[in-house]
Amino acid sequence: MEEPSYSERTWGARRRLGAFISVLLVFSLLACGGGSDRDPPSATPPTSTPPIAPGVPTLDATPPPLPIPDTEPAANITLPAGFSAYAVATGFFRATSIAVADDGTIYVSERHGAVRRLADEDGDGVFESITTFAVTGGEITGLLAAPEGGLYVSRTGALLLVKDEDRDGIVDSSEEIVSNLPNGRHQNNGLVLGPDGRLYLTNGSTCDDCDEKDERSATILRVDPNGDNLEVYASGLRNPYDLVFDAQGRLWATDNGSDEPCETVDELDLIVDGGDYGWPYGEDGCAPLSDGIPPVASLGLHTAATGIDSYGADQFPPDYRGDLFVTLWGSFFAEPELLPQLLRVVIEETASGPRATVETFAEGFQHPIDALVDHDGTLLVLDYGTGGADDRDGTLYRIIYTG
Repeated sequence: MEEPSYSERTWGARRRLGAFISVLLVFSLLACGGGSDRDPPSATPPTSTPPIAPGVPTLDATPPPLPIPDTEPAANITLPAGFSAYAVATGFFRATSIAVADDGTIYVSERHGAVRRLADEDGDGVFESITTFAVTGGEITGLLAAPEGGLYVSRTGALLLVKDEDRDGIVDSSEEIVSNLPNGRHQNNGLVLGPDGRLYLTNGSTCDDCDEKDERSATILRVDPNGDNLEVYASGLRNPYDLVFDAQGRLWATDNGSDEPCETVDELDLIVDGGDYGWPYGEDGCAPLSDGIPPVASLGLHTAATGIDSYGADQFPPDYRGDLFVTLWGSFFAEPELLPQLLRVVIEETASGPRATVETFAEGFQHPIDALVDHDGTLLVLDYGTGGADDRDGTLYRIIYTG
């Protein structure tokens, strides 16, 4: 499948899909190992939207006191019992990524090269002030707050480090620390800081299914925070979109599957150093589940799995600790197997490796594209919006457990 590579989409208003009959998806595969001679996994990909996750925790939990945004809960967002979503900022033009700085400042990128800075000037939990922090050019599909201050910006073919040296809310220095990354049908997208202090950066393929000329295509890259010592960390990933390290230090990625004729599922992958995840698939039968390291979970056909984060805070009930949250952007070109939504992925540790249970957590978005746990333990979810040329309806939601 082909969703979403933001250098290649038609960003017209999407047609609304009818609601599916919900069923639970449990797709568990061994996440480590490799080689095309392995037996294919017996599990099958999902066939419809999974059910809304249960809202009643199995452990007693009293969420810490938390100010509720001074606005009504978003009526369009469906959540498990005990949770509420609030639209805390809107008006973005094709929003793509979220970053939260150490001081709590929130930044949102827009597809066509702008980074916005959000400010809640009256302390009511809603961001009244949205100003331009930086204009970088290219297409931005990833942001990350830098540990020494500033912001990493993943822009078409490059990684920038931008800083607001005089703290006036506007970037006054910009350095391109990684340049000339291969791009075409896809590009470099999300990034994360690893426990080793180095940056891990996704870089998609230049094509749908081909032999790449540049070894950095269709990979996870690793690089020093200043841009030195760039290297390939893992390969065989058609369009890896976002990354997160969990509490155990394991690296997880979302990866977009192939379009026709292969039409392979989107994947949740556990990334290991030197791992080959099997793309391109076409030359040996379009079999991503048996070629290379298989995914831990299927995320469906044409779903465009994008943002991912790991929940390790205490604002949600204890049952959610260690879970992954994944956004499914959807499709303009094909009917996605699952509606655009926010998934909850429960990871079970087994003797043979982690297994995943995938279920719907939130629905009602246009095209959810990123998820990030804020410092207070609430979950930020960014909706790209409808995507029309005149539509500035990208919205940032905050999901809170209220009991």
